[in-house]
Amino acid sequence: MANFQDLADRWIRGSGEQLEDLDPSDPSHVLAKFTLLTRQDAEAAVEAALSKFDEWSSTPAPKRGAILLKGGEIMESTAGELSELMTLEEGKTLPESRAEVSRSCALFKFYGAMAYKYGGVTLPSSDPSTRIMTIREPIGVVAAITPWNFPSSIPAWKLAPALAAGNTVVLKPATKTPLVAAKMLEALERGGLPHGAVNLVVGRGSEVGDTIVSHKDVTALSLTGSTSVGVHVYGLMGSKESMTRTQLELGGKNAMYVDSEADLPLAADLAVRGAFGLTGQSCTATSRLIVHSKVEGALKERLLERLKTWRVGPGNQPGVNMGPVVDAEQYQKDLEYVEAGREEGAKLLHGGSGPSTGLYLEPTVFDATSPGMKIFDEEIFGPILSITSADSLDRAIELVNSVEYGHTAGIVSRDFHNINQFIDGVQAGVIKVNKPTVGLELQAPFGGFKRSGAGTWKEMGEEGLEFYTREKTVYISY
Repeated sequence: MANFQDLADRWIRGSGEQLEDLDPSDPSHVLAKFTLLTRQDAEAAVEAALSKFDEWSSTPAPKRGAILLKGGEIMESTAGELSELMTLEEGKTLPESRAEVSRSCALFKFYGAMAYKYGGVTLPSSDPSTRIMTIREPIGVVAAITPWNFPSSIPAWKLAPALAAGNTVVLKPATKTPLVAAKMLEALERGGLPHGAVNLVVGRGSEVGDTIVSHKDVTALSLTGSTSVGVHVYGLMGSKESMTRTQLELGGKNAMYVDSEADLPLAADLAVRGAFGLTGQSCTATSRLIVHSKVEGALKERLLERLKTWRVGPGNQPGVNMGPVVDAEQYQKDLEYVEAGREEGAKLLHGGSGPSTGLYLEPTVFDATSPGMKIFDEEIFGPILSITSADSLDRAIELVNSVEYGHTAGIVSRDFHNINQFIDGVQAGVIKVNKPTVGLELQAPFGGFKRSGAGTWKEMGEEGLEFYTREKTVYISY
């Protein structure tokens, strides 16, 4: 694999403070050092994207698609290197990293293929001498702000449709995981993407993020992050003279309901995978487990038995199920929620601590949780699961909906009446039936309800292209 410092030197060229990129499995291991971008650097990146817009937007859509397809293929050929880098930089297990990289490659190929066919439609007119047609056009310079927890797939599902539609992009990845983004851009440029069509800006959100969001030449913003950050940038854009199209994918507090008619071995497996896969660091992770009182005891027994085989350690070691927490700040936050759970009267069934060294937290399970408790209400973003009992399906739906978020929700049941009642009653953008709350397919639209998003534009699927295009209607008389 290429030297990480070489990668950082090629792609992260700022004039601000120096930062170290650390391996969360061994925080003493510095992967690379880089210099953060400043406000002036970010402004220059927007200007570079704007200067490249005419060239890229006028490139025929099939040619843009071919470049994305080629970029996806090159990324696929180096998937092993990218996966290893992701595990070192973010902490995922190697199988989790491989799965994410595979989806990222597929996203570029999916939208590359879509570029060959995505356009307008023809419509009938009431005038026999008139033809009506619509044309889809790119919208301009897009700002994409992405988090650290999916350092390749979330940038991919923003970059791929934006570029396929003919836009240029300013991409701000998290400062915790910039090398993965740099490695992806390297593959795209090898595939033929003009230099400057995507401009990487690595810097503080308060400086670089605010600059690109507020810039007069940024016509659209797609952000994945916390709800508090989403509210902040929404306010910034409201003060701009020109309107900015906005797509926000924000926090989650997802619940899985285990029905009285559930397959309990399946339910226990889904709960463990949904809560502790990816170290719980996913906006779609299972953070709350709501269980019908009829099967509560049996399910908890199976859940704890399943956790006995769950191995925590460095993500690149064979047989490890869960890697480290991403950094010391998140680790401390997780421990504070463990303490809050104890103080508020929840019962600790499993975990709650880690080894004396390293950023590892055991899978943590609290019982007897209820609305009003921090661990029930608030997004944690760590491997902490709360269990709540419900004596009916109606009560379970009420509990699922009782938080301010609405990303994903799941039900485990064999009863089709209960399944459909759950689907109809739950306020979430994605509903999973007999599946974990985590895991999305790229051809399907994704977006949350309530404070999990802006409630405007979906991501992924064919719908994902709509955000990155504007529609022009043409009337032709003949």
